Amino acid sequence: MPRNVSPDMTGGWIGTVTLPNDMGDDVTFTGRLVAEDMHFNNSNGMLTVEKVYERQEGGTAYGVISAIGHTRDRRAYLLEEKGETCLVNNGHFSLEIPTDELLVLLSLAIEAERDASADSECDHMIRKLAAND
Repeated sequence: MPRNVSPDMTGGWIGTVTLPNDMGDDVTFTGRLVAEDMHFNNSNGMLTVEKVYERQEGGTAYGVISAIGHTRDRRAYLLEEKGETCLVNNGHFSLEIPTDELLVLLSLAIEAERDASADSECDHMIRKLAAND
């Protein structure tokens, strides 16, 4: 994810960021990285990298890249709170959805992901414990 980075007046790092997106146009904005995570699913061999950015113009940007072998899926989203609703843009479509409904959908997705990865998390913990023996 190429970036042109320079310090802002508060000492944080602000830069031009372009998130690659296979579902629409690449998403370009000015902002700073606020969180990132990388995890590997042992059961299916998928590596996932997620990054969350604070946008200088307000709102949040989210980029996720998932890969298995030579196959990858790159997605990017811009999110902006507008009172009781949230505007979500994936580089192709914009959707305005009530914030409470978006949170319900997010919790359902997290629950489904947790159920799907429970076995691989247990396997990971068992291997980690075995390595410490």
